[in-house]
Amino acid sequence: MFGYFKRQFDSYFKRQFDSREKQKSLEQIKKKKALELVQEIEEITKRMAEKGETIEDYRRIIALVQEIKKIYKEKIIGWQLEGWLTEENVLAEYKAGGEVWAANFSPEGDKVVIGSGDGMMRVISLTKKDGQGKPNVLAEYKAGGAVWAVNFSPEGDKVVIGSGDGMMRVISLTKKDGQGKPEVLAKYQAGGWVWAANFSPEGDRVVIGSGDGMMRVISLTEKDEQGKPKVLAEYKAGGAVLAANFSPEGDKVVIGSGDRMMRVISLTEKDEQGKPEVLAEYQAGGTVRAANFSPEGDKVAIGSYDDRMMKVLGPKNS
Repeated sequence: MFGYFKRQFDSYFKRQFDSREKQKSLEQIKKKKALELVQEIEEITKRMAEKGETIEDYRRIIALVQEIKKIYKEKIIGWQLEGWLTEENVLAEYKAGGEVWAANFSPEGDKVVIGSGDGMMRVISLTKKDGQGKPNVLAEYKAGGAVWAVNFSPEGDKVVIGSGDGMMRVISLTKKDGQGKPEVLAKYQAGGWVWAANFSPEGDRVVIGSGDGMMRVISLTEKDEQGKPKVLAEYKAGGAVLAANFSPEGDKVVIGSGDRMMRVISLTEKDEQGKPEVLAEYQAGGTVRAANFSPEGDKVAIGSYDDRMMKVLGPKNS
C-alpha cells in the first residue's frame, strides 16, 4: 500500500516538474525562432553592404521584424507543450447535483451550458463570479428527468435540452415566464428518453434522437394541426438514437444508434417509400454514441463505446 501511494506522489510531482519544464521549453522555442529570424536579418544586411541595397531586401527585413514581434506577443504557441494537464489548467469549475452528462460552449465562448443527473440545465458564466467567487449561474431550468443533451442556438440566445422525461425543450435565455423562470419557447414529447438535441445551422429547426429509435427534425417556426411544433422529417433506426447532428449546410443529418449503425440521412431527398433517403451508412463494432460532420461536411467522425473506437468516415476521394 505504501508503494502505491509513493508512486502516486512521485507521479504528481513529476507532472508538476514536467509542467514547469515545458514552460521553460516554450520560452526556449520562442528564443530559438527569434534568433533564427535575427540571423537572417544579419545575412541580408551583410549582403546589402557587399552587393548593394534593394527594395526587396528592405521589405524582407521589415517582414522579419514583424515576425519577431509576433513571437513575443504570443501567450501560447499551442497545446503541444501542455501535455498532461493538472489542476493549474482548470480555468473554471462548477459542482452540479448529479452526474454531468453534457457540456457545451456558447458561440462567443464566454458561457457554458451543462446538463446533469439532477434534472437541471444550467448556463454558467466564464467571466462573472458570484459572492463566493464561483462562476455565476446565469440561467437554470428543471426538467422532469436527467438532462442528457444541451446545446446553444447559433445566436446563443436559446438552449435546447433533451431529458429523461422524453421531452425536447427550447428555452429562452432572454425571456422569462410568469414565474420569472426562463421561458419555454417550444417542446416536443418523444417516445423515449431524448439522448440528442441540436439546432440547425440557421437555428430554425432542431434534430433530436430518442430511446424509441427515432430521429426527428422539428420546426421551431411551423406548427402542426394540434398547434405543436411540426415534425419535418423522421427516421426509424434499429435502436435508440444516441447522436444526431446537422450537416454544415443543414440539408443532411448524421445519426448514431444502439444498433451499431451510423447513417447519413438526406432532408431533401426521399426514397421509394417517401421516407428520408439514407445517403450512407456504416456498421460499427459497438453502439454509436457520437456522430458529427466535419466543417466541410464531407466526412463524419463517430465514436462507439463497446469497441472503444473513433473512426473518421468519408468518400474515398475526401
